[in-house]
Amino acid sequence: MRKIRSLILLLLLVKSASAHNPQVSTISIIQNENKKWAVFITASLYTCQSAIHENYPSLKIDTLNAFETQKLILNLVKTSFIINGDNTVKLINDKIQLAHETILYFDIQSNNNDFSPSTINFSAFSKLINHFTLLKIVPNKGKEISFILNSDNEFNYPKVFKEEATPNKYLSYIKYILIVFVGFVLVLVLKKYLIVFSHNKKNYKP
Repeated sequence: MRKIRSLILLLLLVKSASAHNPQVSTISIIQNENKKWAVFITASLYTCQSAIHENYPSLKIDTLNAFETQKLILNLVKTSFIINGDNTVKLINDKIQLAHETILYFDIQSNNNDFSPSTINFSAFSKLINHFTLLKIVPNKGKEISFILNSDNEFNYPKVFKEEATPNKYLSYIKYILIVFVGFVLVLVLKKYLIVFSHNKKNYKP
């Protein structure tokens, strides 16, 4: 309970600090004493509106009423929030407070009784320039995790390291054989040239 209270206080401080910074949003995934998990997301209204514009470019933001805006934000977040790479993990019981600093709340529903968030992908704000999201995972018992989601890690926790494409080894062998063959031909041509040149030199009569 103390962890949750401390985190709520932290969220209020972060909210105050980031209220005027549309480049920053926060995600807090918290486990309560009943081992249930919930998600708190904070972002400026401008950030949410920009994300709607980037993801639904045909919509005119100015024509949307508050209810329509809330619905779009909730839908965007729910469809772009993937936990443990499992699409069966759902965000339910959604609540939203639409204000200058917008706050979203969800319960996490999982078919796994031992569910614990180990990987996170959150792409709702990934199209925004220079935006980053502060991620915090707080289990009821265990180590807290803090991470920054941004374009460098493609808004993935943990960062996904992509294997660099390795050249085809057979192609390397062919290149090596070609180089050796060309070198061998050049040696033969040069040798033949030297023989002809030497023979002509001997037969040369001034």
